[in-house]
Amino acid sequence: MGRLFIKLTIIITVALLLFLPINNFVKQSRSYNINDDILTFKKDPHPVDIINLGASHSMYGYYFKPTGLSHLDLALPAQTIQYDFKLLKEYGEYLKPNGVVIVSISQLTFINSKDMDVGRYYEILDHSEIEPFSLVDYYRYLYFPGTNSEIFTSALSSKWKGFKWTSHQSWANDGKNYAERKTEFIEEQYREASANDEIEQNVQQFQELLEYCKDQGYQVVLTMEPVHQTYLDHFDEQAMERLVFQYLDPLNLDVPFLNYMDDPRFSDNQDYFIDSDHLNSEGRKKYSWIVYEELKSMGYFE
Repeated sequence: MGRLFIKLTIIITVALLLFLPINNFVKQSRSYNINDDILTFKKDPHPVDIINLGASHSMYGYYFKPTGLSHLDLALPAQTIQYDFKLLKEYGEYLKPNGVVIVSISQLTFINSKDMDVGRYYEILDHSEIEPFSLVDYYRYLYFPGTNSEIFTSALSSKWKGFKWTSHQSWANDGKNYAERKTEFIEEQYREASANDEIEQNVQQFQELLEYCKDQGYQVVLTMEPVHQTYLDHFDEQAMERLVFQYLDPLNLDVPFLNYMDDPRFSDNQDYFIDSDHLNSEGRKKYSWIVYEELKSMGYFE
């Protein structure tokens, strides 16, 4: 019995010694800390001129600091309209009276209804707003994220992105490989959303978000961020009509819509992008200045 106990102790000790660096690796990863900016704001909130909502196109799209405006980025990768709404209700009180809520529209806006990583909201939303929520998952996510295979895989992928097969690099084959993979993903999402009647639910949630903004007196501007030509080749006018505009146009919204998706200042310049549909630091600064100047010309921030 004593020997069995010693063996078990050794096994557990070895397992812990192996797990601890893995757990620490995940906790230090960008994938796990993707909500850091929002968490930092929550700890030290202040009035802001702009709040932007949306998914990764929006998250990588805006940087207004050089303009002198204060800005809160509430966008997260693959974020659903449902969580856009929840975050706005949580942090909207900090928007200045003449501030603007940027609501980003993308190919995923009306077809994405399942947030696969609710853990990233544990520290930035009231727990009653998180679906589903359990204390076990909450403590596991906060203290033992290395046990979550999806987070670990994402962290590992991010760390080793420079070691991907050549064909899987962001700009392999001039970005066409990435754009094709992204197209396949979006088409699969569209088929699932259509089959499960989720698109109508998203459209309704979108309308409710805009109605909420109106009730709160928030100034709303819809945007569509720039993408590279290799991405545009897969999302032409016909594709965008099917994925976005057949649902957006009938709403007859009385809000500005700034569509920069095929803006030639970006679509022809690979230097502004991380990959074919996400702006890099230089592209983000240039694009944010353009948006700022257009909003100013429309009478905002006066």
